[in-house]
Amino acid sequence: MTMPLPLHIDPISNLPVYAQIRQQITWLIASGDIKKGDHLPPIRELATQLGIHMHTVRQAYHALEADKLVETRPKRGTIVISTDIYRLTYRTSNLPSHTIGILVPSRNPFYSPYLQGIEDEARKTNDLLFTCYTLYDKTSPDRFTRQLIAKGVDGIIATSLESAIIQTQGGPLPKSLPPVVYVDDPAQKVNSIVIDNEGAGYQITAHLVKKHRYRRIGLITPPIAWQNVRDCYDGYRRALAEAGIEFDERLVAEVPFFTPENGYQGVKQLLALKSPPRAIFAVADILAVGAVQAIKEAGLRIPEDIAIAGYNNIEVTALMEPPLTTASVPTYEMGVAAMTMLNNLRTNRPVEKRRVVMSTELIVRRSCGCA
Repeated sequence: MTMPLPLHIDPISNLPVYAQIRQQITWLIASGDIKKGDHLPPIRELATQLGIHMHTVRQAYHALEADKLVETRPKRGTIVISTDIYRLTYRTSNLPSHTIGILVPSRNPFYSPYLQGIEDEARKTNDLLFTCYTLYDKTSPDRFTRQLIAKGVDGIIATSLESAIIQTQGGPLPKSLPPVVYVDDPAQKVNSIVIDNEGAGYQITAHLVKKHRYRRIGLITPPIAWQNVRDCYDGYRRALAEAGIEFDERLVAEVPFFTPENGYQGVKQLLALKSPPRAIFAVADILAVGAVQAIKEAGLRIPEDIAIAGYNNIEVTALMEPPLTTASVPTYEMGVAAMTMLNNLRTNRPVEKRRVVMSTELIVRRSCGCA
């Protein structure tokens, strides 16, 4: 006996019973609950479990075989042969579903106005949004993508990921796949909305150097291997080089993620140096929130003893004490631009720019030493 599948039948649904089985098994494959090489229950066993005729189960298995997801082998039963997301598109309808999938790495306040921009634009076309938080889990983007495609979304907006969520081994993407717009992913050269992170890193660091004459400037940053973070780091180094300041890798505190706790730990690391920095640039305001707490706990005054600046201009920065100098990102407009581009792609309308670069603006407040 195999383990029973968590399938349910709705006898009053307009969808035929075999199609209900097919749909639910496809979803289990997309979600990773059924993996390549797994055996589906024998036809008689599943029919008994669901209280239906064996012919109906056989019809569902034949449909899954036509989708190239399973294969029936003599004396071995029905085996899952593919979990490929491209196979999942064979079962979707050509009719629009008016649903859009959004992949976001976290619930960071930075993304709130961005998601609002997407939602306001989606409301114009009466689209329903599925927002999926990957929480920096490397396996989540692929799983969510397979689930969204299995649900027949009309498009996907992938935010701040480290790689493309839909890839082929050369050649064009299948036409049955939904269009994807990438946001804050510098590696994607088309259908993308990116931020001038390098310019922002330079902008903040140059202000600390030129305006306040700080020479030892620490950096709190998530892994520099992340491309969007790397660009900000490159801007920081460019500003130092232009000012003739020798780069000191000990002043760079790499932390795992964008969280206040990571900012707190980053400052602890920098303050433990024999010669701590006179100013700190946190590459996200959410890091600066934790950094400010650590600075104050150390008995230091901001900016008299140590200056600090952030990046993003989330709402809380103006209310901090002292208010935080930062670089503002047009996050709301970024969401509108992403949804606008996706709408053009899904309706085959011309896309004026396949890569849109959003500029940042320096917001000067007291935390850096400005009056």
